[in-house]
Amino acid sequence: MCNWDFIPLSGRYESRNRLYERCPHRKRFLNTVLNLTPLLVPVIVIFPAYLFGKPLMFKFGVFSFFLSILAKFIYSMGCYFLSAVTLILSVSLLCFGIVVQGEHFLYMWFAVVPGLAFLILPYADAVGAIAAFLSGIFILILKYHHHPVSTLLYYTLNLIGFISIISLGAFILIKIIDDTFEMLKESSMKDSLTQAYNRRAFMEFIKEEIARAKRYRFPISLIMIDIDDFKKVNDTYGHAKGDEVLKKMAALIMINIRRCDKLVRWGGEEFVVICPHLSKREAYFVAEKLRKIIASHDFNGVKVTASFGVSEIDPSDSIDRALKLADKALYEAKKSGKNSVKVYVEEEDSGLIFD
Repeated sequence: MCNWDFIPLSGRYESRNRLYERCPHRKRFLNTVLNLTPLLVPVIVIFPAYLFGKPLMFKFGVFSFFLSILAKFIYSMGCYFLSAVTLILSVSLLCFGIVVQGEHFLYMWFAVVPGLAFLILPYADAVGAIAAFLSGIFILILKYHHHPVSTLLYYTLNLIGFISIISLGAFILIKIIDDTFEMLKESSMKDSLTQAYNRRAFMEFIKEEIARAKRYRFPISLIMIDIDDFKKVNDTYGHAKGDEVLKKMAALIMINIRRCDKLVRWGGEEFVVICPHLSKREAYFVAEKLRKIIASHDFNGVKVTASFGVSEIDPSDSIDRALKLADKALYEAKKSGKNSVKVYVEEEDSGLIFD
């Protein structure tokens, strides 16, 4: 992966780079364009410019070709955002060559830049790239073409209108694609019954949180929750009532944890809460609050309790170990009478469970 530490404001660049991890369709599209551009530029620009005696177009085409190769190399390093910016610059160079060469009939190629910008860059950066592209076009027109003011104004307004329409179309298209992807991703990461996150989502969330914890040095804790004697609920009231209790339990937990916490249905009547920025002792108080809320809640005529096991994640160790420790604490809570909270603490390689 790309190391952004050498870049000023590296945190902002890193967050932009994560867009391509969160939206793999954008990453795939960027990769496709990067593979095609070095093949298309010689065929569409360099060879025709050489054959028909267009020296300026030839030079700009060669520069664009090498920039596209550079963009592909940057992509291979995992610096997706920087690769996308380099690719936009590569395509913009072709358009600048059209202006300098005076090929007015090729101005339709200007539509490629705004369309591509919205498809491979974050929205705000796409707008900035388009503004920079238009500024470059106008500077080159003023430098190399001496049109009357009225003619220049006419073409300028038409060009701005043309670019704006293309930009709006590209923005709407990628917004629909992004929103559809997020909706499908969200549904694939949630348990259909309780709307809590599933195990697949847990692995994604925990990897992100551990990476941030290593970088910013904050604790992460896990709270493992198991509904006490849930089989009796199913046996006494039926599975439909049991499903209702699970749904209401998940909803009750979600409204009583922080927005940054994540509730995961671990399986059956078992849940896990990911608690970033909380030590195991702080997570204990969260678990105790949840325990009291659940014990006092009426689940439409059914009263249930829950047992809790808490552990803290060591970012340098495997997540499986933290889960095993939380599970051991949960087992101790069950063994000691249920409806309780236990925390697993390691002291000199021996486990100490306290409540």
